[in-house]
Amino acid sequence: MHNKLLGVMVNWILFGILSMQFYLYYIAFPKDHRALKFIVCAQLLLETAQTGMFTHDIIQHFTLGYTDPAGLNEVGTLWLSITLVIGLIAFINQGFYCYRIGVLTKSKYAVVLISMLSLAQLAAAIAITVQEQPVKMLTTLLSQNTTLTAIGIWGGCSLACNIVIAVIMTYHLKTRDTGFQNTHNILIRLIILSIETGCVTALSTGIPLVLVYLPGPPPYYTAAGALVSKTYSNSMMAILNSRINPVSNAPGSPLWNELVKPIGSIVGGTQGIVFCRDIEAEFSSSGTTSTAP
Repeated sequence: MHNKLLGVMVNWILFGILSMQFYLYYIAFPKDHRALKFIVCAQLLLETAQTGMFTHDIIQHFTLGYTDPAGLNEVGTLWLSITLVIGLIAFINQGFYCYRIGVLTKSKYAVVLISMLSLAQLAAAIAITVQEQPVKMLTTLLSQNTTLTAIGIWGGCSLACNIVIAVIMTYHLKTRDTGFQNTHNILIRLIILSIETGCVTALSTGIPLVLVYLPGPPPYYTAAGALVSKTYSNSMMAILNSRINPVSNAPGSPLWNELVKPIGSIVGGTQGIVFCRDIEAEFSSSGTTSTAP
């Protein structure tokens, strides 16, 4: 019982982090392409809907149905909140990385491979959703061979896609190193970020996949599944917001980015923080904007 509650609580925490990343993104990059901003907004709406469904289920199980432990075995809205939403979020994120890899590598084979894996995991997620919707109990669902096969395809394709994305991004970023210190530092930062986000998304996908096939109660699977989509979304937002360089404007403090001058204004006696985009623009917490040199 406590496993499912713990999973939903962590989901709420990750949703709070995602909301802050969403806020920073829309303030820092108002001139980003409309399609990218639409993708980010759609992703937040899906995550909000998922958290709302998780909250509904947890209230239903731990308040109205507290005296009925069998209620934790009910599917409820999991056919939407876990299966379909995770499939859609994974497809959006993998499509985003696929586009970046296409621009970076100019390789049709890499784009086709990632696209096929991403479409396969989405198709499997939709198939599981169709099978899961009329079923009342999770144990009944997980006892069906067709469902277990679809879950294996879904998790396997998603895991393989995440690994392929991380490997290709890391390899091609390393080949772009020109030897100049500034370029080298930027590439190292991007490589580390690619490896970290790739490992996190791969682990978040692999753990629920393993738990489905291990003997044990369904809440272990649902608790791990509650974290998958938030891991995807936070990883994507971390990539987008990595373009922000925070610069302290405290008197006498060293700059985090020596190429950007901090805004010297202090509002209400409080030292602010400057967030600036590389060679684009900078803005302060007080709302003052200026063009970076």
